[in-house]
Amino acid sequence: MKFPLLLLLLIGFYSVAFAQKEKKHLALVRLDGKCGFIDAFGREVIPLVYDDAGPWGNNLVPVNIGKYVPDADPVVLVAPSNVNPKDSIKGNEQYKTVDKKKEDKGKWGYCDTSGALVIPVQFSNTTFFNEGVAGVEINGKWGFINTSGKIVVQPVYDKIGHFSQGLAVVAKNGLYGYINLKGEEVIKLQYVNAKAFENGFAQVWEKYTSIKYNKNSIGRIINLKGEIVTDAKYDIDDTFSNGLFSFWLPEGELLLGLMNTKGQTITPPIYNEISSFNNGLARVMVYKEDNNFKEFYPNYGYINTNGKEVVNVGLAKASEFYEGLAVVARFDNKDDGALDHALINTKGEFVLGYNWKQLVLLDRKHLLAISIKNPSETLLITPQGKKILSFEKEDKGIADLGNGLFALINTEGEPLGLVGLNKQIPFNASQNTGRKYMSYQFGLIRFRHLSDSNEKTPHFKIGLVNLKGSVLVKPKYNEISSFESTDNTL
Repeated sequence: MKFPLLLLLLIGFYSVAFAQKEKKHLALVRLDGKCGFIDAFGREVIPLVYDDAGPWGNNLVPVNIGKYVPDADPVVLVAPSNVNPKDSIKGNEQYKTVDKKKEDKGKWGYCDTSGALVIPVQFSNTTFFNEGVAGVEINGKWGFINTSGKIVVQPVYDKIGHFSQGLAVVAKNGLYGYINLKGEEVIKLQYVNAKAFENGFAQVWEKYTSIKYNKNSIGRIINLKGEIVTDAKYDIDDTFSNGLFSFWLPEGELLLGLMNTKGQTITPPIYNEISSFNNGLARVMVYKEDNNFKEFYPNYGYINTNGKEVVNVGLAKASEFYEGLAVVARFDNKDDGALDHALINTKGEFVLGYNWKQLVLLDRKHLLAISIKNPSETLLITPQGKKILSFEKEDKGIADLGNGLFALINTEGEPLGLVGLNKQIPFNASQNTGRKYMSYQFGLIRFRHLSDSNEKTPHFKIGLVNLKGSVLVKPKYNEISSFESTDNTL
């Protein structure tokens, strides 16, 4: 049967497109001191011939040949020639421990997603590619190359960072500044430390001698022009992805406040801690004295991006928000060490009241819970408090495999079922006897055999199964890392 030319071309086009798509995410694997990469089908896209590898970027990955990687315990050798004849210990009982290999850093180059070594192994050290360039070390100095391996910034720096928003941190003689993609030092090397740019701003540190505290630097915020946007009387502590910065007063109390990119104070320095923002809210903490015990305890609350306390500081415990929910606990007068837990939303409203001895938010549809009424029973519940299952009679536990999947396990750690992913997951427990599930990603579960590890032989091999329990990769690797995008950019 003859196919029309157009149909053949379409088949070829979609085959190429599919091949490119399936190589989008690769996982690092290690075996007997060597490493390579597999795709989501378990195929070795990059063979295990390298001694080390770094993170992906711009579809290239740093790989190393010659680096010393301890893949086993040191070898114990009998050394009769070193035995003193007068020694009471017999010659065959004299030993010395030596490493298998001489320690060496080896050399680095870069592979593409097909496994081709497109930039030869030649550098003392490397960084990942970002914005089309990567850092390389030559003769103890750092510069940058492009994706063709051509040096675009000469190796003259002591330290470098990655390019972000067209600029990269570089350092000479202990002073930090920024260069552009042409290698021009557009922000003078004048700081004692510096971070990469994000959303148009970067945190830098200037020399500063504190009168009150043992500090020799102070944090500032600069824009892409190198202009300082925060007042000199503030010491920037941390930066957040929403354009807010936490700060304290250099010679004041160690209390944190918030300011914006214009240097305007959003919240005065009144908190002992300010966490990162999640779902538009940041957890804050203040130490307060207990009236009964006359001791200071952390009290938690939540603020929004305007600095307003959505939940007033006064909670005994508070988790950071996740998928619009957070677990909190209140103080009480009971002297049993236990706290009453509840679940709140981003408005500070109760989704579940203080009826729980324990609450652990697994994802937006699942919580581990122990109720105050029945403390002997561990439950898996919905955020509305509906029971999904009980662990009391079935003698089960639960393991978080990541990415929305949880394994119900017995006391041996064997999987008995799967929960999550917002769907019913068929499961054959007998097929998974003797296995331990480790993590989940892209429809694949990392697992190992429980019988592979004991006190005498602590090493075990790792493989991959799908959600049906079918083995895609037999347990043969010492390590299978998470799948990551080969075109990862910061």
